[in-house]
Amino acid sequence: MKNTYIFLLFCCAAYLKTFAQSDCSTAYAHIVYALSHSESALEANNITHAKHFAERAKEAFIKVQTSLNDCDCDEVDDTVYDAIQYLSKAKKSTTLEDAYYYANKGKKLADATIAQLDICTLGIEAPIMESTDVESYEATNELASIEAAQNQLLQQQQELERKQAELQQKLTEKKQEELRLQKEELIAKLESTLTQNVTTFNNALQACDCDNKVLNASIEKDKLQAKSLEAIKGSMIGLIKNLTSNYMKQLADCDREDDND
Repeated sequence: MKNTYIFLLFCCAAYLKTFAQSDCSTAYAHIVYALSHSESALEANNITHAKHFAERAKEAFIKVQTSLNDCDCDEVDDTVYDAIQYLSKAKKSTTLEDAYYYANKGKKLADATIAQLDICTLGIEAPIMESTDVESYEATNELASIEAAQNQLLQQQQELERKQAELQQKLTEKKQEELRLQKEELIAKLESTLTQNVTTFNNALQACDCDNKVLNASIEKDKLQAKSLEAIKGSMIGLIKNLTSNYMKQLADCDREDDND
């Protein structure tokens, strides 16, 4: 009878411990953003973007720090604190290499934080009992608990991967939108330059009484948008060269007519 009471006591303790485990899901959700922003900072090709994503990574770490109130994982505190300190320094970086250095620190500490959260999530302690039967039961129960914890971790990892994929998709869409706007701005500037040249050349021809043929030049914006920035510049340079060539040819023809007269 005494062994039965001991068995029930430990079963209840294990049951209560299972439901008292900390909730680290929010910390997991924020740390994946910290990792992604750190990686984006390392992929940036200029210091402005590198510092921007390093700052976003720092903000995500701050959210991780706040969410640790609901996550019983003391090992993470120092790691998150160090990450915030390093990423804060990125804002004052004067070179891209410095920004990369702090962003790389943030990435490594994000990886370390995820590993520490994994350990906390899987931290299951098996109660020690004197009864052989109870020990056998608990050994079986412990294996079942570990399997459940592993399944839970797998689900969390899959959710994190899904969120990472969504974030990567948003970043890709953002880059595409930025490139589209850059193309529009470049095309508008080059179109304005082309229009000014047409006006200037026609005014010059008119002043020289050589305006028997008005110069024209136009662009196809849709086709230019499908090209790269360098290709757009090349196309516009070609148009301006062709316009200038026609202008010079018309001046030369006009000059020969005057000589014949």
